[in-house]
Amino acid sequence: MAPLLEVKNLSIAFRSFRGVRRVVDGVSFAIAPGEQVGVVGESGSGKSVTMLAAMGLLPGSAIIESDGIVINGRDLSKASDRQWSAVRGDDISMVFQNPMTSLNPSMRIGPQVSESVAVHRRGTSAAELRKVAREMLREVAVPNPDLRATQYPYEFSGGMRQRAVIAMALAGEPAIVVADEPTTALDVTVQAQIVGLMEDLTQKRNLASVVITHDLGLVAEMVERVIIMYAGRIVEETPVGPLFDRPAHPYTRALLESRPVTTERHGRLNAIPGLPPTSADAVPGCPFHPRCTFARDREICRTERPPLTRFADGRASACHFYEEVLAAEEPRTGTGQAAPTAAAADGEVVLELEDVSKHFGKVKALNGVSLAIRRGETLGIAGESGCGKSTMARIAMGLLKPTAGQVRVNGRDISQLRGRALREARRDIQMVFQDPTSSLDRRMRIRSIIAEPMVIAGMKRAAIAARIEALMEAVGLAPHYLAAYPSELSGGQRQRVAIARALALEPDVIVFDEPTSALDVSIQAQIVNLLDDLRQSANAGYAFIAHDLGVLRHVSDAIAVMYLGRIVETGPTDALFCDPRHPYTRALLASAPVDHPKHRRQEKFVVEGSPPDPANIPSGCCFRNRCPLARDICASEEPPLIEVGAAGHRAACHFAADTALLATLPTLTITEQ
Repeated sequence: MAPLLEVKNLSIAFRSFRGVRRVVDGVSFAIAPGEQVGVVGESGSGKSVTMLAAMGLLPGSAIIESDGIVINGRDLSKASDRQWSAVRGDDISMVFQNPMTSLNPSMRIGPQVSESVAVHRRGTSAAELRKVAREMLREVAVPNPDLRATQYPYEFSGGMRQRAVIAMALAGEPAIVVADEPTTALDVTVQAQIVGLMEDLTQKRNLASVVITHDLGLVAEMVERVIIMYAGRIVEETPVGPLFDRPAHPYTRALLESRPVTTERHGRLNAIPGLPPTSADAVPGCPFHPRCTFARDREICRTERPPLTRFADGRASACHFYEEVLAAEEPRTGTGQAAPTAAAADGEVVLELEDVSKHFGKVKALNGVSLAIRRGETLGIAGESGCGKSTMARIAMGLLKPTAGQVRVNGRDISQLRGRALREARRDIQMVFQDPTSSLDRRMRIRSIIAEPMVIAGMKRAAIAARIEALMEAVGLAPHYLAAYPSELSGGQRQRVAIARALALEPDVIVFDEPTSALDVSIQAQIVNLLDDLRQSANAGYAFIAHDLGVLRHVSDAIAVMYLGRIVETGPTDALFCDPRHPYTRALLASAPVDHPKHRRQEKFVVEGSPPDPANIPSGCCFRNRCPLARDICASEEPPLIEVGAAGHRAACHFAADTALLATLPTLTITEQ
């Protein structure tokens, strides 16, 4: 069968004031009709650039060389913009990563959905275009499509916007759809909805799809064949099943070993040392050899680029020693060292929130939240966007005043402090933000960024210099980076700087707000291991906010699950993952991407829709509108947090003790380690 899309020997470089930099080097692949393919790699691997070139979407600064870019039998490698426009949306279309930036904020949703039809089928009446928009919104499960077609993007939730973008991509009835990180910006529950929707649509329409991602869980869920890219080259190509059991390239193996998963809890992650090369030709020989455990001191790895060798079973690997890699034992997700253990029950409480509420007018962001973190303990905080996680973090920091309740740091209520007293109290609690790029002043050198809190605190210059040196060593950064600006560092290095700044005043509490969500999986593993090391030496209490349940299970001693401003379940990490007692917790666990394709076909409990408006919280149980177990009592009585199962395990559900009823909600098998 002739491929729908075929790319032959594609190379891409970009012109800049620094010269020409090659980012893709000799990439070839083909996509058959109805086939689902994943393209995986770290940032800078060339995966998105490759697919943008395959759609004619690269800017004029790009230098593109190829032996052919063939779509539906037509070579478009030398096509004009007009010729590409005739193909995009009709033969091939794209679902971009951020739905808010891919939708026009000044246009109603309906005309945006039907735009490709209007472009490719000249003469289609306005009434027919409105009908197409409504039908497409209905097909992607947008409720009330007649109304939604007349609304603007800001009136849609994140998940609804992504559904609208998928509707746009499919309206022209293309044969192949490219999805570029389609779920990265979404909550885990919404991600599960979108994954299910895309799977249903590809089967229903017999679509070919290309999913660009760094998330191996998404690969395990969605695709049949995987292309692994590194430094602008394809280093492995394989059916999805063998990938997770017997990878044929050291880089693929390293990616598998560096990911935390929800079903296991090990010690340190097997982080990939170092960083990817800055361009496709920056490293002589095999581009992965400086980070490869199989290369060792082998001369051939340093001097000769390995060809992409194809096997009889349809797999391919660009490694001189692929047979040795295939023969190695199955990849492990951790070293097997002891996992973090909870702090002693009588340990010192360093952060305590007691019945804290925060209202913004009619919006009830927090409603009676109580929790405590002890010295040396990590409390993971999970929940969908809008559940109150970040609001709670800002209240704990003293950046927001609670409407009611107390916030105590080392026993001192900081919610009543002002001015200098509050600034002094903040020395005991610091925060690491989600995006290190925006949280670091781009005009300041790294030395000044780390020194700033110590300068404000009035420390002497000699003490500051010594502390900076110790902090750089603690976070694993070489001293020469002190003279650099944030723009000269990688994302992982910038996050290390943010952590060093947070540690500068030796706080007793550190709040991490999604500190690894903007990082590649290999860099994420380095940061998670760093945090484990620092917790032992700093002896602080950590509040770790994340939507990645694998990361939360790995780093946390205890977990608090939040929904609509309330804690609905809390307890020791293994107890909560192995014996969840709230339907919402079960939905979060079941919605997480699977860690192996063999789990793909298991029945999942996936909640539909989005949380209600915080300005109009339902009576009784706040989750009842999305809960399949809801009964009359759920509408009339708010369930209290009650003790269930293991010591310290509590859940706010009327049926938390009814394990037989909870077992009717399907979940993935969670095993205790």
